[in-house]
Amino acid sequence: TFDHLRPYLISGIPEIRLSSIEPMVIPKMEMQNGHGAVRVRAVFGNMTIYGASNYSVISVRSDINRLRMDLGLSIPRIEATGTYEVVGQVLLFPVRSRGEFWALFNNITGLGKLYGKEVKKNNVKFMKTERLGVDFKLGSSRFKIKDYLNGNNVLGEAMNQFLNQNADIIIDEMKPAAAQAISRHFKN
Repeated sequence: TFDHLRPYLISGIPEIRLSSIEPMVIPKMEMQNGHGAVRVRAVFGNMTIYGASNYSVISVRSDINRLRMDLGLSIPRIEATGTYEVVGQVLLFPVRSRGEFWALFNNITGLGKLYGKEVKKNNVKFMKTERLGVDFKLGSSRFKIKDYLNGNNVLGEAMNQFLNQNADIIIDEMKPAAAQAISRHFKN
């Protein structure tokens, strides 16, 4: 079961190149949204993420013959820190910002859809992930950024206030790009 895997996921499994999930370290993650009210390109770096190991499995569906698995998870809280650079437009306003960020996500539910293909190594059959789809919902979120590019504390505080007051809208707009970035990270 996936609960049995938890200690191995926490420490990582080097034999299959699986990094630790507690904390989860992501050197670089890019996302881009070219349509809607939030049109931005965001690059996140040196990300450290806490809380992923507190998952609960809420559903599992698998088809061994088709090498397909759907995994539903619930995570009560994820906290992330790192660096960011954002360029684009939010509503009617141009945005260019670079600095450090902190984010808190509560009551996350997610669904991962894994599509595999059979590979042979030393006459032993294995499944390799060919495609991974991710969808998620967030209960609530909080953000704090420290902008080094603009150097204006008033502007930075206004941006933090804007992010937190409009978090649901921003997350909805960026969700497809975020889901793709998360899929790429875990597939690789």
